[in-house]
Amino acid sequence: MPSEIPILIQVEFFRASYQPSRAKVPPRNFSSLTYRKSGEVSIFTTNTTIVSKPHTITFLPAGCAYETQITQPGEMLILHYRNTEDSKNFGTVPMTVMPQQTDALLHLFERGIRHYQGESTYACMADAYRLLSEAEPLFFPTTPKPYRRMAECKQYLDEHVCDVDLRICDLAARFGTSEVYFRKEFKKFYRLSPIEYVKKQRMELACQLLRTKLYSVTEVAMRVGFDSVSYFSSEFHRSIGASPREYRDL
Repeated sequence: MPSEIPILIQVEFFRASYQPSRAKVPPRNFSSLTYRKSGEVSIFTTNTTIVSKPHTITFLPAGCAYETQITQPGEMLILHYRNTEDSKNFGTVPMTVMPQQTDALLHLFERGIRHYQGESTYACMADAYRLLSEAEPLFFPTTPKPYRRMAECKQYLDEHVCDVDLRICDLAARFGTSEVYFRKEFKKFYRLSPIEYVKKQRMELACQLLRTKLYSVTEVAMRVGFDSVSYFSSEFHRSIGASPREYRDL
């Protein structure tokens, strides 16, 4: 995580509504932070796929080219901002989180929009700093360092994530504890349950394979660890917002 103090040189607050569509966005010289009030948008880069749903906060870095697929119409509140070149940012890849409490963040976005529309420059800058300060721990929560045995289990999971016969109960047995305790410990260190982690890894790999257009949906399902094409298609649509075939043919 970067350690330099951020220095903002330009901010812009506004709201936007949108309808189902597909678009390519070229690299931009500013970053964005958005609060999605409604609707659903999938965001694709060369190496990353995220889905921005209602009440999520989404970060898009400067210099990142991406594609968007709006699957449900809706509205979002937006902060565009530019840092000095040597200032820190949240990273170089798109990210999205769903905070447990959104009222304070929604208030900051709304206040920033009011100040921007009222041409209150200093107030806008203050709103942007406060909003970024509140958002930072959402994207980079403090988590304890996993102990050696848990790190070994995580490594084993990464190496076998596409195994069709992968079972969390078997992994818990390797860990030497109950499945319930293993699930709890894994989520404490990696912020996802083992099943959520496996699905996320498989969906990301499936997107990469589908984008090559070299494999059928059935081949992709088998390669990423599904023994049922219909189940794979259902999980893919739930995660990405489009069927595997639709995604491959885009």
